[in-house]
Amino acid sequence: MISLSIIGLIIIILAWLLQFLLMDKKKKIYFYFIILYALGVLLLVYDGFSSGLNDLAIANLISLAVSLAVLLKLKFY
Repeated sequence: MISLSIIGLIIIILAWLLQFLLMDKKKKIYFYFIILYALGVLLLVYDGFSSGLNDLAIANLISLAVSLAVLLKLKFY
């Protein structure tokens, strides 16, 4: 069985691949990249807490919060 960490990392890799393929000379951050990245990190946070790896889960939670802040700034500014 594939762990949630592996699934989360696969989603993050797909997000980076999507960002890379959609980039042009403008080099902007794409909405779908942030959504996929946040979803992948959310799985890492859940898996970290459920596995008792609280330090790792908190670090991933901070990463999730920053990515959501970027999403909000991209969406509303």
